Amino acid sequence: MVKIEKIGVSSAAKIYGLTLGILGFVIGIFYALLISTFSGFMGDDLPISGAGLGIGMAIVFPIMYGIMGFIIGALGAVIYNFVASKTGGLEIQLSKEDQIPMM
Repeated sequence: MVKIEKIGVSSAAKIYGLTLGILGFVIGIFYALLISTFSGFMGDDLPISGAGLGIGMAIVFPIMYGIMGFIIGALGAVIYNFVASKTGGLEIQLSKEDQIPMM
């Protein structure tokens, strides 16, 4: 068994930030397409055009999700490090894949 006793705060924050930033981009593109598609049905009732709002979401969502992911990743690592210092860490079992012997 191997123990994970500590997680690097900046490392976890960067990974979470980038992961949620990519997720935010995917969600932003989905909303951009959805709003752009249905803006034609709404007419001119919206103060901003549907295409402009959709493109704005495709830009704002990745930034917003990335910032939230960075903060949540850092907070999660700090909390894990505190709990792991009290309990001894997370035990995991690692194994090597079978390797073909060289002749």
